[in-house]
Amino acid sequence: MSGRLARSYLYVPADATERLASASRRGADAVIADLEDAVALKHKDLALDNAVEWLGSHQPASSELWVRINPGERGLAEVAALFHENLSGICLAKVSGPEDIERVGALLDELENEIGRQSPVSLMPLIESALALQSLPTIAAAPRVLRLQIGEIDLAADLGVVGTDNSNELAFCRSSVVVASAAAGLLPPVGAVSREFRDLEGLEASTRRLQHGGFVGRAAIHPVQIPIIHSVFTPDPEEIVRAQRLVSQYEAALAGGHGVVLDEDGRMVDEAVVRQSRRILMLANLESSDRDEEGR
Repeated sequence: MSGRLARSYLYVPADATERLASASRRGADAVIADLEDAVALKHKDLALDNAVEWLGSHQPASSELWVRINPGERGLAEVAALFHENLSGICLAKVSGPEDIERVGALLDELENEIGRQSPVSLMPLIESALALQSLPTIAAAPRVLRLQIGEIDLAADLGVVGTDNSNELAFCRSSVVVASAAAGLLPPVGAVSREFRDLEGLEASTRRLQHGGFVGRAAIHPVQIPIIHSVFTPDPEEIVRAQRLVSQYEAALAGGHGVVLDEDGRMVDEAVVRQSRRILMLANLESSDRDEEGR
């Protein structure tokens, strides 16, 4: 599935009215208004009202606007209330299988057909349980799923392990999410939040491990984390030049009837190698659009 390869998703409790109103100016590629775990039960209605107002206040939005809904019937009611042209996507918490995704997708089908919306609302399931891990292939293959996101706090609790940013207890789970995403043709998955927002060196180290492990992007709980996340997932100028050259060479070879070319170091390059270069260029374009926004 094609889509914008956002590097950062900033979670903001939707009952925090002022924080939510200013969230899209914090520099994240995407903002997630959180109606679920970050909001106490007695504030759920306020959070929903705030999220609805927030979606309607961006003309146009500088960041992708996402909402994390509650599971079950409450979440379906939230989708109906939140449906808006500015809604980029919905994060689905506590997903256990494809049926959780299909119910939300069916409701979105109805809502989009009513108004003739051309761009469908994307879905991003959160992998937060052993049951979700066992259902990864069918979750990843469900309609509307753009990316998977791993929720390591809930996942570690469900598995009974002590998982931290710097530990390997959840390495198998992370790799499973990466494999399922690639097999389903999704955008690469989004890494879990780090609660240690004061330890920026530790954040950078753990984010680089995620990058090396196949993740592209990470969720954040504080704006101070965003520059670190962007620095890790933004390619350097030399990488961009190499990627541009390789993609151009490959496309020229295809046009000439050849399926294989050699890179500048004499190594064979085929479609599998070119995919990584295209991913680099997607991230480079995102960084370029950020600079354009800052210059306005």
